[in-house]
Amino acid sequence: MGDRQMKAFDFAADSTKLLITLATGMIALTITFSSDFVGDISGVPLWPILTAWVFYLLSVVFGVATMLSMTGELSAEAPAPEAGQPTPDPTVYAPSVTSKSLIQIALFLLALLFTCIHGCEALTQQRAAPADPPTEVDE
Repeated sequence: MGDRQMKAFDFAADSTKLLITLATGMIALTITFSSDFVGDISGVPLWPILTAWVFYLLSVVFGVATMLSMTGELSAEAPAPEAGQPTPDPTVYAPSVTSKSLIQIALFLLALLFTCIHGCEALTQQRAAPADPPTEVDE
């Protein structure tokens, strides 16, 4: 296998690992700091952020599956070539790799969409809430 093919596998693995890291970071960020940067979200529906968390988790699962598929593609023994046929080299474009990778990317983008929907609803809810009336101070 040539250097270009090895680089392609390296870049694909790095991209997959990046999406796994971003997805887990977004889950941690939204769970830990949502009340800090959004404020009181008691009136905001939770289904968008719960949906986003599910999509982030599924994105991580498909990312791991993609990494395992790349490992399998690199380590698979090539079938014995027929007479006059060259032995096929492993490729990053194998259907087992690309299908899982595309699903990972789509799930991550859907999760980002639902995270943005939740953020917009929280901000809209926060702006629509009336401000506390001023209290009188006794002197």
